[in-house]
Amino acid sequence: MNQTAKADDHNKKEAATPAAKSKPKKQKPSSKPAATRLSPDLPKNLLSVNQVVNDKGELSGQLLVKATDKRGNEVHATLDVKELALGRCEGLAHFAVRAGMSSFMSPKGLRTMAAILPESADKEVYVARREGFHSLQLQGQRYGFYVLHEKPYFFGHKPPLSVVVINEAGGIDPPSGDLASWQKAIGIHLPGNPYMLVSVLAALSPALARALGLQILILMIVAPSSMGKTTLQQAGRSVRERADKIDDASGTTNGLRVKMEQHPDAPVFFQDVHKAEDMKGLMGLCFLVANGGQRLTSTANQKVQAGDELSCGVSFSSEMSFMEMFGDSKMSLPEGFSARCFELVLQGPNGAFHTLPEGMQAHEFANQLKRACGEHYGAPWAEWIAAIAKQPPGKIRAWLPQKLKEAEAGLLEGLDIKDRVTLRLVSGLAVWVVTGWLAINLKVLKLKPEVVLKAVRLVLREHAARQAHHTTPIGEKVITTVRDFIDRNANRFPALAMFGRSDQSNVMGYTKGSGGEMVYLLLPGVLEALLTEKFGLQMALQKLYDAGYLVKNSEGWQMQVRLPMEEKLRKRFYAIRASVRFDGETAD
Repeated sequence: MNQTAKADDHNKKEAATPAAKSKPKKQKPSSKPAATRLSPDLPKNLLSVNQVVNDKGELSGQLLVKATDKRGNEVHATLDVKELALGRCEGLAHFAVRAGMSSFMSPKGLRTMAAILPESADKEVYVARREGFHSLQLQGQRYGFYVLHEKPYFFGHKPPLSVVVINEAGGIDPPSGDLASWQKAIGIHLPGNPYMLVSVLAALSPALARALGLQILILMIVAPSSMGKTTLQQAGRSVRERADKIDDASGTTNGLRVKMEQHPDAPVFFQDVHKAEDMKGLMGLCFLVANGGQRLTSTANQKVQAGDELSCGVSFSSEMSFMEMFGDSKMSLPEGFSARCFELVLQGPNGAFHTLPEGMQAHEFANQLKRACGEHYGAPWAEWIAAIAKQPPGKIRAWLPQKLKEAEAGLLEGLDIKDRVTLRLVSGLAVWVVTGWLAINLKVLKLKPEVVLKAVRLVLREHAARQAHHTTPIGEKVITTVRDFIDRNANRFPALAMFGRSDQSNVMGYTKGSGGEMVYLLLPGVLEALLTEKFGLQMALQKLYDAGYLVKNSEGWQMQVRLPMEEKLRKRFYAIRASVRFDGETAD
């Protein structure tokens, strides 16, 4: 019997037994909890009362109440159950005013409502109070989602409870134009301008950091004035929000931190970092951002209080590198910073640009881009988040490890990088490459994958070429500091044969050997005073050793030598090869 015949037969049976239709049908048990009817003593425009859970699925002691105001708009609020039980109704009064519950706007009415609301609580919900990535741990299962424009985008399976977005801090403006208009005005210039492409890749990557457990680099664009630094930042910022200007970094550390906290899992842009009031505080923020850390403080009763996690991406621009900013100060720049921050020094044929539109000068192109970034913005980010959420659960996570290996191998091709800090930097650059590949696969960027790899490989090669001793920028500073010290005090290093003579005073050390085998034997206290405060002794000695300038013949970093007046007497020095003073041999 076909489906139509079955339906006709069923209709005949229904018509022949009208009494059966009058009997109430038994309801099958539902897997979802039935909605609790609100008490008639509550306001008529109150729509729902729900229990709020935290990101671990535990009851938070709060209620989420929803009502409609006189204009028909929904009004949400979270109320503390403990406050309601104690008769403290300030939050409830504010909610009642917004929802227009005029008949309950009295102490008695508020107390009545406060007593009934906890008993009317229905299903459990999670309240997302900010944009960015959220992670829930429910019954041993992890659920991740990204909030954008007050809408949750689930990266994988949806959690078994409702997610309500109440973004009290406010979010970014809606996109201006669509992805096609952004591509036509800005994206079309990415293939021919690798620096601009790198800025866009760095802007897209924060969306993946916490969702996929990736550590992303800080981007620092370095160049003299009027070279296009700000324009590159505007191109990156246009991916997510209006970018007709870039915020200045000449503020307090707390001000910069609050700005970073307001944009979790999204890029933040600051220009003129060399104007920052507190460089030490800025450095602390950079480490918190790079590590995804929290600022810990203590309360009056000696309890630890953790601030918001700094999970944003950061793009800086400056006329000086960080090493130059710290060079003349007594502050030390930790070596780990070189693994967390990539300094993009602009050296293209037109400053920030490698390719200009026909008939345009560099400054004209920069002005055109600036106007475009104020008119076309936000669409790539909206498409990016939505496209990631549409992928099957676990697909990107399974795809990622092999692609990261391919990206690292492609970046290191033809380069002899052995420094462990620089290799870690390369791993961060590989994240940018894979971000670009994923954006191409999801139709967010219109590029060829090899264009992305070529752009990031270019900036890595330029970075490596600037490190004359195949080390990090901080390692280069250590070597030049020792070189300058010996050059300025060459007459205070007599031959070792002069050791112990009464006419020797104010010596910094001695020399041993001659020609290419000569080494400078620095007194331990001299080299330690030179390097410890500025760089940290162990790191500095490691950099000198890795570069081939520090010689040792025993445990530790020092060389033990026999003294000339008595062969049985020995003394330890820091031995530095004389070649540290020179850039290399001149070809004949």
